[in-house]
Amino acid sequence: MRALRLALAALTCVFNLPRGEARKWSGEAMKLISFAAKAGGEALILTHANADPDAVASAVLLALLLKRLGVSRVSFGFPEGLNKVSRKILQSLNIELKYFREPPRRRFRAVAVVDATNSVQLGAFRRIVERAEVLLLVDHHAPPGDLARRSRYSVVSSDPATTLIIYGLAQTLGVRFSGRLATLALAGLLFDTRRFVHATSYALRVAAQLIEEGADYQAALSLLESEEEFSERVAKLKGAARCHVLRLGEHLIAISEIGSFEASVARALVSLGADAAIVASERDGECRLSIRFSRSFHARTGLSAGRDLAAVLAKYLEGEGGGHDLAGTFKGRCSTSEALRISLQVLSETLNVKAKPL
Repeated sequence: MRALRLALAALTCVFNLPRGEARKWSGEAMKLISFAAKAGGEALILTHANADPDAVASAVLLALLLKRLGVSRVSFGFPEGLNKVSRKILQSLNIELKYFREPPRRRFRAVAVVDATNSVQLGAFRRIVERAEVLLLVDHHAPPGDLARRSRYSVVSSDPATTLIIYGLAQTLGVRFSGRLATLALAGLLFDTRRFVHATSYALRVAAQLIEEGADYQAALSLLESEEEFSERVAKLKGAARCHVLRLGEHLIAISEIGSFEASVARALVSLGADAAIVASERDGECRLSIRFSRSFHARTGLSAGRDLAAVLAKYLEGEGGGHDLAGTFKGRCSTSEALRISLQVLSETLNVKAKPL
């Protein structure tokens, strides 16, 4: 009966949304309601390792929704903890968050995963998901990974931030955020859209609504400002020094190997002029690739870093990959040289042009 009442409440709230959004979010909200009903009063929320602001905001706000839906005990699991920016945001907003850094010994029957498409992103918490009887996924990466295939309740959208999905669910259920949580949501949105570089009309509309609900825009912006650590600056310079540039037709492809901060190095190489950057690292027998495309490269070729390169690598190599149009990641049991070679091969075949060194 409780689940039925919540479902009726959700459908009532939907009428306040634009018609297109109402159709989209009413079905997704029903999945959340069903998950909450099956959870039995307790759930664990997980996200990817070294959780960024979008992941943290999504986890915190999803916990609020679940509690409103009758899940009284909600725990968090953040593999490897939070990244530096996320810690700063929570501290500045006086949000105290207790969480598991390592998988607890006890079993959680109901598990929700946010902002992660593949179970490999969960590190040691992967086994928690494998043992869960009820699994919810809320994510925005493409293409959907193994978590979407495994989840009975999957809320996956191509929105530029998972926070946007959580907000859509909240609005459908008639849940409003306090000013502090609205600022947290806005910070997560700003982080994953890169201050609206990856903007959509829906993202801009949600940002405006969050501000109307009490979010402090200037505070959210300032919380995302962080001076780069010395080690990250060193990694960028080393990555640039080790970089090899190849030409694929009129496109410049930069590849490099580094010990850490692959994403930062890849972004730096694109900012230096590369159309696409592929940066590899190898740790504990695992190869990791960070892929970045410039906006102009994506527009000219129609290629997506997540769909057309990272996900394709997963088919060639033993691993998992995905991401967005301009950013993708791949993790697998292979050498960095092999991963970079296959990456260039995929790009060359897709663009129908041979790679030539400059």
